[in-house]
Amino acid sequence: MRLSLRWKLVLGSVLIEVAMLGFLVSNSLRLNQETMLQLVDLRLREVSVLLNTSVTPAMAQHDVATINEVFRASRRKDGIVYFLLFDRSQHLIAANGWDGEAPTDLHDFHIASSTTRIDARLPVTLNGMPYGDLLFGVNTQFVKDARDRLLNESVLIATIEILISFICIALLGTWLTRNLKRLEVSANAISRGEYGLRIAHTGNDEVGGVGRALNIMGEQLERDILALKHSEQQQRATAERLQSVFEAVPDYLTLSQLESGMIVYGNAGFETMTGYTRAEAVGQTSIKMGIWLDIENRKRWVKSVFANGFISDFQTSLSTKDGKIKAILLSAKLLDIDGVPHIVTICKDITERLESEIKVEMGRRKLQAVLDAASEVSIIATDVYGKITMFNSGAEKMLGYSAEEFVGRITPAPFHDKKELSERSRQLSKQFGRHISGIEIFTAVAIQNGSDVSNWTYIHKSGKRINVSLVVTTMRDEFENVVGYLGIARDITPQVEARAALRQLNDELELRVNERTAELKKANLDLALAMEKLQLAQDELIRSEKLKALGNIVAVVAHELNTPIGNSLTVATTLREKTTSINQLFANGGLRKSTLSDYLSEADEGTSILIRALHRSSDLVNNFKHVAVDQVTDQRRPFDLYDIIVDVAAVLSPMLRMTPFRFTFDVPQGILLDSYPGPLEQIVTNLINNSVAHAFDGKDQGEMHLTARLFDEKTVQILFSDDGVGIETDHLSRIFDPFYTTKMGRGGTGLGLNIVHNIATKTLGGNLNVDSFYGKGTVFTLNIPLHAPT
Repeated sequence: MRLSLRWKLVLGSVLIEVAMLGFLVSNSLRLNQETMLQLVDLRLREVSVLLNTSVTPAMAQHDVATINEVFRASRRKDGIVYFLLFDRSQHLIAANGWDGEAPTDLHDFHIASSTTRIDARLPVTLNGMPYGDLLFGVNTQFVKDARDRLLNESVLIATIEILISFICIALLGTWLTRNLKRLEVSANAISRGEYGLRIAHTGNDEVGGVGRALNIMGEQLERDILALKHSEQQQRATAERLQSVFEAVPDYLTLSQLESGMIVYGNAGFETMTGYTRAEAVGQTSIKMGIWLDIENRKRWVKSVFANGFISDFQTSLSTKDGKIKAILLSAKLLDIDGVPHIVTICKDITERLESEIKVEMGRRKLQAVLDAASEVSIIATDVYGKITMFNSGAEKMLGYSAEEFVGRITPAPFHDKKELSERSRQLSKQFGRHISGIEIFTAVAIQNGSDVSNWTYIHKSGKRINVSLVVTTMRDEFENVVGYLGIARDITPQVEARAALRQLNDELELRVNERTAELKKANLDLALAMEKLQLAQDELIRSEKLKALGNIVAVVAHELNTPIGNSLTVATTLREKTTSINQLFANGGLRKSTLSDYLSEADEGTSILIRALHRSSDLVNNFKHVAVDQVTDQRRPFDLYDIIVDVAAVLSPMLRMTPFRFTFDVPQGILLDSYPGPLEQIVTNLINNSVAHAFDGKDQGEMHLTARLFDEKTVQILFSDDGVGIETDHLSRIFDPFYTTKMGRGGTGLGLNIVHNIATKTLGGNLNVDSFYGKGTVFTLNIPLHAPT
């Protein structure tokens, strides 16, 4: 049985009290025994003195009766039991009180031990001389009685003392137990977590000291527990935030042991990227799961992490659960968790980005190939300061310079006529009211109007002069800021020479008619030869006109491509800088949730912009490819009329957006032709360009509309209309004539509608009619067979 503290104190006190009382009683008895012996010895001495005093005179007179009387009196008065008196020869002289027969000789006397008397032997002297021996016995019952009384008194005192001790101990135990019980209850309450409990007993005694100590301990524990709970809550909240951050990260994120490679955590991005669930991955290694294709590559980056503590943007690849291969950028950091090295691994899927980069590069190469393929057209691009950034093969062919000689130079002036530049500077300075020089000679009008078409003289490297029609177009970013200029020049020397030859021929012909009528036959022959040359020149001009149209398309596409490509480059650069900053913050341990959230939001927005821009670039290149290939090759093939009209609208939409005019079309799908898509696209393009150039003079808005329907089983009818100023009746009959234009000298060649008519009637085997109401608009009606003639 286990004793409580109270009974332990009581029993300990009782044992101590009993031991002390036993010692006290035994010591008292010992002291009383010694005292009694001293009293007996003293009594014997007194009796010896008395007997000596009383017996000696009687002995001197040999008065035995007197001696006996003395003996009797002493026995009565002093408790003497018996007397035996022996003389010097040890013979018995007198005896009194001896039980039985008294010994006659001292030699025969033997003292028997007794607890009720004390035997004593007293030498007797007479006149200073030895007389004999006196033997007597003293009754010691009084000693025993005194000892018994003393023992009883000691036991009584001890009993009373024990009772008093019990009472005191009970009172002390009750008080102590009550306070200790309070302390125990309080201590148990504190141990159960009731740290706000306080002990009332805080006096100056030991229990009060313990109470104060428990109160202080409770207060300290309450503060510590509150701080611990607060810290635990903060740690739990931090852990939850970190876990939510990890879960919010769209990329692959795992935590694994360094030595074994065992995965202990994987986020949702891990599941999305690899196809494995977290339940499948936790407890496994990425090597056993077959995630890493190149084990040696993994060993290299793990070794780098072990040596440096981290690795950033390590490009590698992994395999998904369904066997797909994904290109990734891997970043990892070494962490020590409970003394065990772990690796936090983040993998970003760059497969689409790489594919997009490949597509952009292929698009750039295709565009460069297209630009280089335009070998009959000079295409030169500059930045806003006039530094040449592109010099295509057509420019090399036209000018005799290589691209390396001019790319990076500040101005294209070296291959221009200095007098022309000076005259053009004077004209523009007068027009704009300020001095125009340098690159502004070519771009001032283009900046104001979006483009500028003018005739220039190029100087070949050999010194040969070349007449060109130069179209300068501004290239703008998404904020409509000018970022560069594109100049497309076509050689019009044959046209100029043909016109000069025609004028000279007319002059010579009239002179010869007036002066040399006789030589008419020869003149007619010369005229026929000249007409043949003129026809050749016309054919060349038609070809040049086609190239001009293609050059315009190239200029528009290049301008349109510059914006999404520039946007993509800006977004990609910004994302790279942001990613580098985030990696540095992550490596330094300073990455915060707000910073990471901002980065993820910006990354999502940037990638959206990047994807839209790349899709826009891809669509432009595809549309341009279709239109350019069709217009250049004149290849016959089956096609849907709707697709051709969509491609032309897509290619011309950037150019039309820079004007206040709109083009719409209503063409049903399913009108299938076996014909020449390139010439048909050329017709639609020329009709739109003709309307933009001529139909809306003096108007700040305009509508162009194209419709198509099956005219009969073998023919499709295409109607193109505008709501422009219309065509005057005097001009209506001549609009299809070559070189007929109302804007001669202002960029018009008079070949646009002539080309349209020739293509419609000769190439496509159809017919083209025009109806116009001056002041209301114009309608072109094109009927072509579904199967073009062979």
